[in-house]
Amino acid sequence: MATDRYGGLATAEMDRDSYSKLSSLVEIFEKKVMWAAFTKSPFTKAVGLEAFGVPAVTNIAKFGGRKNSGRMLRYDSGVRAITGSIIASKPTPYYSGRLTDHNPELVEGGDEWGWAWSVLNVSEFVPKIDVDDNGKGYFNILTQKMDGMEQTITEDFNRAILGSLDATGFSSGTRASSTGASVFSEGPSSNNASVPDLISVTQTATVGGISKSGNTYWNNGAKAIASIGGGHEMDRPLILRRSLLKIMNDQSKHAESSNDYLLLATQGAWQYMDRLMYADTHDTDRGTKTKYDAAGIQNFSFNGSPLIWDPATTTPYGATVSTEAITGIHIPTFFISIRSEENFQVKGWEPPRVHDSKKALVSAISVRFTPMVTAMRPHFVAYNMPANAD
Repeated sequence: MATDRYGGLATAEMDRDSYSKLSSLVEIFEKKVMWAAFTKSPFTKAVGLEAFGVPAVTNIAKFGGRKNSGRMLRYDSGVRAITGSIIASKPTPYYSGRLTDHNPELVEGGDEWGWAWSVLNVSEFVPKIDVDDNGKGYFNILTQKMDGMEQTITEDFNRAILGSLDATGFSSGTRASSTGASVFSEGPSSNNASVPDLISVTQTATVGGISKSGNTYWNNGAKAIASIGGGHEMDRPLILRRSLLKIMNDQSKHAESSNDYLLLATQGAWQYMDRLMYADTHDTDRGTKTKYDAAGIQNFSFNGSPLIWDPATTTPYGATVSTEAITGIHIPTFFISIRSEENFQVKGWEPPRVHDSKKALVSAISVRFTPMVTAMRPHFVAYNMPANAD
């Protein structure tokens, strides 16, 4: 029989009142899945890079000893939702002279917010007869199925965070239409917690338990860019550069001293920035080697921040379909929260019970998570750029 390196008993059957003890190799595979989740896609690899550093995302052996920096990823425990308080307003400063009076203003605590975790699952059933017949095969059927589950859950984890139409839970309709209708029945988008919902054009959704409508402190920045410029000087899109710099500077004033962004582009916007880089590397600081280069993440540096493209990137909520966009994610106030007890939890192959009429082995992987922000105003989106015809 082919060796099952993922635990469980490949051919044995369990009695009704007993379960076989699974191998510790399941724990090894869990680490492999976690590492894949933060290395297989550009965006989640950027999250892993900010959280764990270059060695952990480039070497799985180093990933085992990783330490979380707290940037862009955090592990929470024991509760269904993360809750807290956000201060809606700030006091007014004042000067005082030798004999002047001042009545301090009363500032109420603020609004409550909450983020609900979503559970992403993937499972496989393999008929026991197929496992038995695979004993002298050229590949291990259980290994193949496990590797398939790893690929599926790591891909969909990234898609769910980025609100991709390919993510699990998408039903039908137009995801990022001008009406902003959400058509995700499950997952982060159904709670307005995916990136295009969190950092949106239309400021009407309830995000983290707070309505964007009427609460300006809970609005992100948004700037329409109808023209990118170009057509001369080697087709340099200078209007795009100026407009992107403007919205980035406008919102960074809400980031206190931390002008620390990850810029996420649609494919067409990425290719516009490539024109700019090709025409003048100085304009994009592309000549500067960054930790993103060391981690193998294709990027440009714009205004001191890395700009990346991920195939799962989609148009933000409220933008016109088939246009390009660049989302500015403020790293210190954006997190992916993962429940530590369900952090890519792997269930090893469980044999069938003796009395089952249809005998199959079953395995599963699950992760419970949500994207979230602790402040909204530092984030921004530059949207409605003309579709790139390259």
